[in-house]
Amino acid sequence: MQDELMLSLFSFIFMIILIACQVVSLYVSRKDIYLGIRIPQDERKSSEVKAIGKSYVRANFIIGVPTAIILSYLVYKFMYTFVYTASIFVFIFIDFIIYYFYNRKMAELKREKGWLKTKKQIVVIDTSFSKLNGEKIISGSKWFAISIIFIIVCIIINIKQYPSLPKVYPTHWAMNGKPNGYTYKSYMSIFSVPIQQVVLTVIMFISYKMIVWSKREIDAKNPEESKNKNIKCRNIWIMYTVLVTFVMQIIFMIEDFQVMQIVKVNTVFITIFVLAISFGIGIVSIIIAIKVGQGGSRLKEKPSDKNFETNVRDDDKYWKLGNTIYYNKNDPSIFIEKRFGIGWTVNAGTKIGMLFYIATVAIIIVAIAMSIFEK
Repeated sequence: MQDELMLSLFSFIFMIILIACQVVSLYVSRKDIYLGIRIPQDERKSSEVKAIGKSYVRANFIIGVPTAIILSYLVYKFMYTFVYTASIFVFIFIDFIIYYFYNRKMAELKREKGWLKTKKQIVVIDTSFSKLNGEKIISGSKWFAISIIFIIVCIIINIKQYPSLPKVYPTHWAMNGKPNGYTYKSYMSIFSVPIQQVVLTVIMFISYKMIVWSKREIDAKNPEESKNKNIKCRNIWIMYTVLVTFVMQIIFMIEDFQVMQIVKVNTVFITIFVLAISFGIGIVSIIIAIKVGQGGSRLKEKPSDKNFETNVRDDDKYWKLGNTIYYNKNDPSIFIEKRFGIGWTVNAGTKIGMLFYIATVAIIIVAIAMSIFEK
């Protein structure tokens, strides 16, 4: 009963964080981006735009919260991996439908008003950014060496502990502390946690590189100020990525030591600890998003003496599926800032970008298929 309750609670917290992210994303986006649609900056405060935004926020709470409660209850009622996995994907889909509906409403309003159609349009991209020469970007690569140390320590300890393990040993525990999952002893089985650590390190390192290498779009009216804000924004998210990686490695190490029967951890404590850490990571990311904004748009920076009266290019045509997928074959950039929300994505118009999306879809299909056959 306790296991079901904790998994249900974890699902609910995850869904609520997703709702919060959707709502916060509306307010932290660039001044000329609203619900993924590029608009004139001075129109952001118009009554029509505000009305769509308020309706979007209400829909997220009115539809999102009850949906989260219902799906979390189903996870509690039916303790199957497939139910848990399906509930997460169903909620993400519903969340996306809400966003997509209002994204289309915003696009329709833009067409009706004829925004950005008759004005001179340009786009300003800092092409020197990728070289990093003279830039004050934190080098996070060396910090990932800590993760490698964690992995090596676990591998060495696991090999030394291997002879003392029984032929069948527990790998999962219920909330009451009793084992409810076992595995046969083998060299492959003792490397299960280190493999997870390697996967985590690779994912987080790629995320770090996306932050560093992604194309930087700057405000054409205040290019120097926008450039400095963007550098600060990237540095903050680099530090956050490194910190999250470090915390997750500690959790994996505790799990590994428990499986290897080196330490005995109170199951209730470790479950609450993991939930608290997961919740904390989500909350901190939301706080950073609010403080920093999209591309550093909410950061305080000394205004530049040089301001330019110009308009940004209307590039909505390169963004597909509710402005969530960037597809531009003429743009060689692989990584690019997300159009809605905080973070980075890939250019599906490049070969690497397309491979990324294909791999993502394949992983999702495999995850769903595996959950169907696992209780």
